[in-house]
Amino acid sequence: MKNLKLALLALTTMFGATTLNAALKAGEAEVTFKTTIHCDHCKARLERSIPYEKGVEDMDVKLSDKTVSIKYKVAKTSVENLKKAIEKLGYEAEVIAEKKAEDKK
Repeated sequence: MKNLKLALLALTTMFGATTLNAALKAGEAEVTFKTTIHCDHCKARLERSIPYEKGVEDMDVKLSDKTVSIKYKVAKTSVENLKKAIEKLGYEAEVIAEKKAEDKK
């Protein structure tokens, strides 16, 4: 039983709980913001609100490093709109990384 628990922990750590590590599809992008969140309540507040913003496909909030990573549809929203959505909840948001799907020709 102990070995099973260790194996599950290893798999969870290796693959993570989100799909953000998956390759971006055409028309998708990912942005990571450094935020001013500081507690579980802040994290839960973001997790309840941001996924319902137009164009958001997936999201990962990391309280430990105060970041929010969002995968979104480029045709439906923008980095600026996502930043405004976070700020509307009362948190500062600074872009620290952006990644867009490579165009396939």
